[in-house]
Order: sequence, then C-alpha cells, then structure tokens
Amino acid sequence: MNRPIHQRRAASPPVAKTPAQRQREIATLLMRLDAMLKQANELAVNARERVSIGGLTRYRRFSRRVRDFFALAAVAQERLDAAPEEMEDLIDAMTTALERLHTRMVVLFVEGTAAFFGAYARVKALPIGTHEMCGVELRSVVEIRKFLDDPLYDGERGTALRAQTDRIIGLIRIIMDRIPPLPDFGEEPSIGPKGTLNSPLKGPGAGLPPRPPGRAQAMPPPTPQPPPEVRSLSLDQFEDEEDDAG
Repeated sequence: MNRPIHQRRAASPPVAKTPAQRQREIATLLMRLDAMLKQANELAVNARERVSIGGLTRYRRFSRRVRDFFALAAVAQERLDAAPEEMEDLIDAMTTALERLHTRMVVLFVEGTAAFFGAYARVKALPIGTHEMCGVELRSVVEIRKFLDDPLYDGERGTALRAQTDRIIGLIRIIMDRIPPLPDFGEEPSIGPKGTLNSPLKGPGAGLPPRPPGRAQAMPPPTPQPPPEVRSLSLDQFEDEEDDAG
C-alpha cells in the first residue's frame, strides 16, 4: 500500500509589524543604549583606578562596552530608517534621542580614553603584550575619530574633541614604541598593530638546505654491548676474603 506523500506547506509571509510594535521595538533599543551608556561610565571610572596594576585590562572592558553600544546604535538607526511614514512625528523624536545618546557616548569615550592613556603613559613597567593590546585600542580610537567628522560635531566642542582624539592617538603610539611586539611564531608573515609586516621567527633548521623528498634516511642500529661478566661465588671464597682482610 502506497503511503500518501505529504506536501510541504509553503512558508507563510512574515507578518508586517504595526506602528505600535515598531515604536516599542525602537524604544526598547533606546533604553538599552541608555543603560549601556551608564555601564560604560562606571567602567571608565574603574579603569582610571590604579592604572599601573591591571589598568589596561579594565580599560579594555570599557572600550568593549563602547563598541557594543555603537553596534546597537547602528541597529536602532536601521529601525528608524525602516519605519513607515505614519510614524514621522515619533521618528523625529526618537532620532533626536538616538543622536543625543550617540554624542554622549562619543564624549565619554574621548574624555575617558584621554584620561586613561594620559596616566598609563607614565607607567614605568609595562606588561608583556602591551604593544598588541594597545594596537587594538588604537584602531578603535581611529574609528571613533571618524565620527567626529560628521556635521553633528561641528563647532568648538567638535574641534576640541578632534584635537583630544589626535592627542590620544599620539599617546598610544608612544606607549607602543616603548615595548617591542611579541614574537611571531607563525609560518607566514603577519600584519602588526601599526600595519607593519612582521616576519615569522626562524626555526632551529633555518639556513640549512631543505631535505630531499622521499623516505627519510633510517638511523643506524645501536652497537650491541657485551653482556656483563658473571662469576660464580662459593662460601670458601668469602672466607678467604675475610682472612685477607684480617
């Protein structure tokens, strides 16, 4: 008996969101951004405490939160751009709120980063790996610097932020120059934090001619050693040795 073939149902088209649903979604994103801004402020304060002991690690938690903020802010901007026309009044208000949050985070990042690296540049003993970690943070500062070219940051405040960011970039480069990068243990050249080409370390066989292809030459077998001499001893021999010793 042949079983009936069950045809797969066609996927139903996605249900369009109502303006109220879109409004709640965007409002939720804005509230999350506000919470992340407060968390970043606390992390910035923690990073400046005892800079010489674990300061860079704490600063990286701050900068990671800042990057997460801007990633979520981009999602919120996409939601605003996709909102229908009937939400025009709400879009304007929410866009203004998003721009204010964005500006506050940029200011917090620039001022917090300037305060941290201003103190970190005076640390005498830098830990291993500082060159690479600072290289990551340098790229983040350069990306934030691009935000300051937006017309939103025109005026004296924007000019001051751009000058402060350029100073931060110079401080990070000075710190990176103080400690050499970690050796490259890979087999291929790599790109360093500053964009320079790093050559991999040479192995113990560097400079030797390559081995010919084919089966590796077998090692000669070890020379057999003669077995140790074994003598049979008797009680008379022990008595003789005791007499000689007496």
